[in-house]
Amino acid sequence: MTEKEQVAIKRIKQEIEKIDNKQSKISFFVLDTKGIPSGSLEYIYKLAYILTDEGYNVSMLYQSEKDDEFVGVINWLQEKYANLPHFDINNDFEVSPADVVFIPEIFANVMNQTKKLPCKRVAILQNFDYLIEQTPFAAQWGDFGIMDAITNTEHNKELLKGIFPYVNVDVIHPYIGEEFSNSIKPKKLIINIVAKNQSDINKIIKPFYWKYPTYKWVSFRDLRNFSKEAFANALREAVATVWVDTSASFGYSALEAMKSGSLVIAKVPDEPLEWAFDEKGMVKDCCLWFDNFNSVQRQLASVIRSFVTDKIPQIVYEEANKAHQPYKEDITRSGILEFVEKILNKRKSDMQELITNIEKQDNNGSN
Repeated sequence: MTEKEQVAIKRIKQEIEKIDNKQSKISFFVLDTKGIPSGSLEYIYKLAYILTDEGYNVSMLYQSEKDDEFVGVINWLQEKYANLPHFDINNDFEVSPADVVFIPEIFANVMNQTKKLPCKRVAILQNFDYLIEQTPFAAQWGDFGIMDAITNTEHNKELLKGIFPYVNVDVIHPYIGEEFSNSIKPKKLIINIVAKNQSDINKIIKPFYWKYPTYKWVSFRDLRNFSKEAFANALREAVATVWVDTSASFGYSALEAMKSGSLVIAKVPDEPLEWAFDEKGMVKDCCLWFDNFNSVQRQLASVIRSFVTDKIPQIVYEEANKAHQPYKEDITRSGILEFVEKILNKRKSDMQELITNIEKQDNNGSN
């Protein structure tokens, strides 16, 4: 066996040893939202923390622009997430064949830039629209060497397999954290609003006061940019939460409100969210639904009257409990652990096969 082959086998065995000792780098590429809460980003951080908690060598990757300071999630997520190791890939972050890098669908440019790296790369799909927007016309994930992906819903898996059938896709459902819980304290007559656009908030609040001036004592609360703790407290104490996000791919805020015991009044989403629609494509009774902003004020007034007279239908709360029940941490934990173990075992077997092939070639050469 040549010296070059001996060195190659030694290096491969070192990579195998890294996998066996959980020293492989498991990295997640993240977008810096500059302190603005994001359910999609939280999903990634939660997966990263689960792996860290299980002893894996986890880090978060980002790419800074010139004179652009990384903010991270310290202002809205728990400190344990902000304390995960973070690295700027502009500062020569190195990877090896034993390492795994997860890349969200919004970073098609990163998928392309990293296609020659020796590590295993896995895509994360949470929003199919982002995939469409960010992937160039003349390219697809296979061109970037992306053959494996995780996604947060069965619907997203179906969409992804419909365009890239060669990609191996595993569904790892999100979970709704324990910070979201109901309280034995009476609810306050406060209406939370969770919406991205100020114009949508105005469409709800202003016409309500115009149509129902006798309810001018009812308070509305805009929950944009709340920290996770403050957000959970606000959901827990309010009688109802209006949720407007028709382009949502999952709908974290609505489920968080349900788990907190806040009645959810929601605009019907464009996508068939798995917890919101039944098999026939009809919305479930876990929320009070509205199709347009002209009807939501009537529903709000009805909820207020029902709350004051203690006549809110219990079936809404019962269906809400059914909606959020499947999204538990242990299910997410087992999903990401099984996936990473599968990926690393495949890398290990490929390396062992490579060693075998080198040794066979040497034996054939000796003969």
